Amino acid sequence: MLIRKSLPWAISIGLFGAAAQTSFAAESFTEALSKGEAHVNLRLRYESVAEDVAAGGNKTGDALTLKTRVNFKTDRLKGFSGFLELDDVSNFAGGSNDSVNGNVADSLIADPVGTEVNQVYLAYKNWDSEFKYGRQRLTYDNHRFVGHVGWRQNEQTYDAFTIANSSIENLKLNYAHISNVNRIFGEASAVGDTEMDSHLLNASYALPAGTVTGYVYLLETDDNFAGFKRMDTDTYGIRWQGVAGDLAYNLEYATQESAGANPADYSSDYMLAEASYKLAPLTLGLGYEALGADKDGFFITPLATLFKFQGWTDMFLNKGLGNISDGINDTYFTVGGAALGMNWLLAYHSFESEQNNAAGDSDLGSEIGGMVTKSWGPYSAELRYASYSAGDSTGFNGGGLSLMDTEKVWLTLSANF
Repeated sequence: MLIRKSLPWAISIGLFGAAAQTSFAAESFTEALSKGEAHVNLRLRYESVAEDVAAGGNKTGDALTLKTRVNFKTDRLKGFSGFLELDDVSNFAGGSNDSVNGNVADSLIADPVGTEVNQVYLAYKNWDSEFKYGRQRLTYDNHRFVGHVGWRQNEQTYDAFTIANSSIENLKLNYAHISNVNRIFGEASAVGDTEMDSHLLNASYALPAGTVTGYVYLLETDDNFAGFKRMDTDTYGIRWQGVAGDLAYNLEYATQESAGANPADYSSDYMLAEASYKLAPLTLGLGYEALGADKDGFFITPLATLFKFQGWTDMFLNKGLGNISDGINDTYFTVGGAALGMNWLLAYHSFESEQNNAAGDSDLGSEIGGMVTKSWGPYSAELRYASYSAGDSTGFNGGGLSLMDTEKVWLTLSANF
């Protein structure tokens, strides 16, 4: 517990040790408002799901939703600025389980309707640092441990105090204290918020050949909702993002142990090795990600943008934990390029459990996916498809995990003004 209490003080001492004056913009509060910037974002999406069910047959779901986002940022006044962002999600057609409407007979498309304050914070810039207090977007590295789940229409944001410092050349320090997680399920859901007393520290140093990052994420929930205490974990990790000519690669290792009131008592590891190579006109990718498990628990990433990992069909969310009791090893291949003014990508994932199930099997199935994107001016469009094949994974079904053949299609249109 000593490291949890001492982190804020250590960060503050380091940041205020290198003070440098900042140029200030607006001269008055009225001027800060008049020089502010307002933006509107519209994202219309059609999503379709078709999946087998364990009892036989299948179920489907589809939804046509629109996210309307309006935000305003003031100009800086004596280093201070404010930001306000409102989101509205509407559903125009289709039938699906949006996680709160009770349509459990339909497939899950977790985009509940509603209007929320997505972000509202006060920021201060000085001493080569930016301080933010309030509801804000928070992402670190590739979003594997801390992300905003921007794929879903209702974004995940954090009620937090954050510091970002760059006083030392090539070194970036980030600290966050999180008091609440505003999850994608919205205010109407019993699991829409997770109260926390969590400390995050992420430090990266840029070198000519790449960037090395070290991190400490100490998660502790203050919420008594069943299952949330599973999030109480201490995670320590290191990441290397390297570049060598046309080759880019990422190497990462982390270890995690249960903490606080976590009902599990375990220690487990995480590993990532991936690379991409530009072989004009294509870019080829290869990766391997392993989320470990032991007999008492398994490595989890409850604040991650999980859609970015383990394929696009979201088969291994496991109530937001991002892993299953036997662990997950994901080997994946990608190939992408550009044609006719559009970008395209094909992906293949092969999943295995780290530990065999009770039947002695480790097959968790596979997924193929593809997408095409195009941007023009303030507009963009994306067509995406993914198909998961369960293979011999039925022995893992249970405990809230259901691995069944699943197909998903998304068509997204966006506009930013």
